[in-house]
Amino acid sequence: MFSRRDIASAIGLAGAISALPAIAAQKSGANANTPPMPPKGPWTRQADLRRAGGVLHYAVIGEPVAGKPPVVLLHKLGGWLSDWRFVAPLLAQSRQVYAFDLPGHGGSHWDGPAPYIQSLGETAALLVGAFDELGFDKVDLIGTSLGGCLAVPLAAFWPERINKLALVSCALGHRRSLAEIKAAVDDKQGALFDKNGDPVPTPPELLTQIFGIINTGPINAEGILSRKAAGKWIQPSERGVAITEIAGTMNRIDAPTLLVYGQYDKAYPKFRPAAEAALKHGKAAVVENSGAFVMQDNPPATARVLKAFLDEA
Repeated sequence: MFSRRDIASAIGLAGAISALPAIAAQKSGANANTPPMPPKGPWTRQADLRRAGGVLHYAVIGEPVAGKPPVVLLHKLGGWLSDWRFVAPLLAQSRQVYAFDLPGHGGSHWDGPAPYIQSLGETAALLVGAFDELGFDKVDLIGTSLGGCLAVPLAAFWPERINKLALVSCALGHRRSLAEIKAAVDDKQGALFDKNGDPVPTPPELLTQIFGIINTGPINAEGILSRKAAGKWIQPSERGVAITEIAGTMNRIDAPTLLVYGQYDKAYPKFRPAAEAALKHGKAAVVENSGAFVMQDNPPATARVLKAFLDEA
C-alpha cells in the first residue's frame, strides 16, 4: 500500500487532523456509533454471502450475457463497492457486473474483532468461494488499490478463474517484513487513526497533494464515510498488502492484464515499469483528467478504457 507515513509527513497534519473528528460526526448523523450508509447507487439488487466467519456483501447491475463472464469490481483501501457506482452502469450496458465489499469494508462484516493482518491470500480464497457459490466459472476481474493488490494473487493462484484482469492505481510492490510493517503501518500513523485504531477524517487537499485527485471535495467527503465504515479493518488490510510479495507474483498471471493510471496520479505510476516487465500479457492505459482514484475522479473516461479492454477479442 502507499505509505501512510508519507501521507502524514507530506502535509504536516498532526494539528489539523486533531481538529476534524467533529466534522465526521456531523457527516455521519447524530449517532456517532451508527455505521455510515453508502450512496444508494444504480444497483438492481444487493445480497450477502456467509463465508468463513463473516458476511460478504455484494451488489449487481445488468443481466447475464451469453458467452461472456461477469465483471467483478473490487474497491480501494478504506472504500466500499459504491466507489464504482458511476462506472458500473456503463460496463453493464453489455455485461453483468458484480461489485463486492471487501472484508470489514462497507456492508461486509466479520465476527469478532479485526485481525492484526487480513492477508490477501485469505481474502482471495473468500472471493473464490463466493464465485463458486454464485456459479462463476470465470470472471473478468477489475480491482483498484487494495482490490487490485488482492486481484494479483487471485489471478496468479487461481488462473483458471480469471478471463481478463485490470489493475487500477495499485501499489504493486514487494513483501515487507513484520518489523518493517510495524514501523510503516503501526508506528507512523498516529495522525491518521485515533487511540482506538479508528480512522480520523482528513482534509481534501491531501487527495491532491498525494494522489493528484481533481474532484477532491465530493471524493474526500465520501472517503471520510467509507473509511469510518471500514474502521479498524483498514490497518489490518494494509498490513495484508505489505506482507504479500505482489511484484514477484505478477509473472505467474496468465490472463491478459491492463494496468490503469490517472493522468495526474502521483502515487502509483512508479510501480508501472516493473509491472509491465513482469506481466506475460500486459499493457497500460492512462485515464485523462484524473488522479489516482480514476473510477471516482473521471468515471466516463474510466469506463471507456475498461470497456475497450473487456471488449477486445
